Amino acid sequence: MTSPEAVADLLRIDARRPALPPEPFLIVGLGRAGISAGRALVGRRGADAVRAWDAAADAAQQARAAELRRLGVQVRLGGDGLELLEGAATLVKSPGVGPEIPLVQAALARGLEVIDEFEIGWRLIEAPIVGITGTKGKSTVSSLCMAIFAAHGLGPALCGNTDFGSAIGELVDAQPSSLVAEISSYQLEFSQKLVVDGAILTNLSPDHLNRHLTMADYAAAKRKLFVRGDTAVPLAVLNVDDQFGAGLVDEVSDRGGRVLRYGRDKSADYRIVTCRWDLRGAEIELETPAGRVELETRLPGPHNALNTTAALALADGLGLPREQTLAALAAASPVRGRFEVADIDAPFDVIIDLGVSPAGVAAGLEAARPIATARGGRLIAVLSSVGRSAVESGPRTGGLARGLTDHLILAGSSYRGESRVPPIAALARGARAASGGELEIVIDRREAIARAIRLARPGDVVMLIGRGHIEREATDVRGGFLDLADRRFAEDLARNS
Repeated sequence: MTSPEAVADLLRIDARRPALPPEPFLIVGLGRAGISAGRALVGRRGADAVRAWDAAADAAQQARAAELRRLGVQVRLGGDGLELLEGAATLVKSPGVGPEIPLVQAALARGLEVIDEFEIGWRLIEAPIVGITGTKGKSTVSSLCMAIFAAHGLGPALCGNTDFGSAIGELVDAQPSSLVAEISSYQLEFSQKLVVDGAILTNLSPDHLNRHLTMADYAAAKRKLFVRGDTAVPLAVLNVDDQFGAGLVDEVSDRGGRVLRYGRDKSADYRIVTCRWDLRGAEIELETPAGRVELETRLPGPHNALNTTAALALADGLGLPREQTLAALAAASPVRGRFEVADIDAPFDVIIDLGVSPAGVAAGLEAARPIATARGGRLIAVLSSVGRSAVESGPRTGGLARGLTDHLILAGSSYRGESRVPPIAALARGARAASGGELEIVIDRREAIARAIRLARPGDVVMLIGRGHIEREATDVRGGFLDLADRRFAEDLARNS
């Protein structure tokens, strides 16, 4: 494997990192990210320098706490954790922990350093790192960047707040040659000195407003990946079709960062001229600073044309040879659960798509709509909205979905065993107020998928939206689950129908 030093030299990157903040450290939140940050800090500073807390005290957290205790870390579960601030110098916040909780607010009031777990990992790994952030498209762009880095022999590892890679703390011992990071706004709220070597903004649209409360707060968190004070990321790849992305251009440039603009806008350095697609791929024509490019990819839809263009711009900006980059983009597979076509022998097609935000749901449906229409079929969708922001974004999501479908089935789902009724009610409010196709509500998602398969006729496209790659359905808040992988379930239904 190419050494991190050789990769840094190839990319003309200074990968030196600032020292860790002062100890003792208090890890707040013992999910995957918090646990890995705790292990990494114990490895560098010893168990006496680390303590940890989580509000939950269920079986899963007890197991995680036991892991840290075996390393000699003081761990508390339940309560408010305020007693652990005594003598602490730095609070390390996990992504799942909101900044409003009493422990974080008390640490700030006492003048302790508060820092995100991602920055701890970044300070401990000297490999070059590119960061991808945005409301939608992060996983796909990250996957494309991984394919490009691998094709160029850069030995990449995928990390961040993602289901498909590692928490960054898990990579500290491995010290990979390069890192591709899918970075959530939850990991940027308290970034102090984080400056990645290259960063991509896919877009910014309403999401996570239960956490950030306003779009301005949400944008402020994302902005920290690109500019902070007088500092800017050395290379920023910005979607100038997006208002927030266009606004960052001057902010980065004024601070000495290099900007590559992409999109359909005439100001884009990497401009999409045409995009033609079917369910299994696309042909994209681009204008670039090095001339016109024609590219075939396995990623359908105009939203994926943007994702592909962003990855190409980053690779060019890092000085990677174009020929290998284009070959990697052409060969890259779709990310599991992102506009993924099911393997069925039927006269209709089934697509699995995560579609978390209103914009994400619309992007998937807008990619499928003309395909169904061109072959005389209908677009049938099963839509669930899950997560903490589901109720707030539900009316907009439901309205967009009904307007883009011929038959919309609203269904229940759950990540953590929370009630399915409020999200469905929010989706229904928006859907009923919108014009569009037929509307049904089926509480059980499995029954809803079965209903959609029964409705499908030759030429139709059925989209299953809201769960993507997730393979288990929470049945209660105590940790009960049942197997529910949309793709496998739909394939079994189609096979037996």
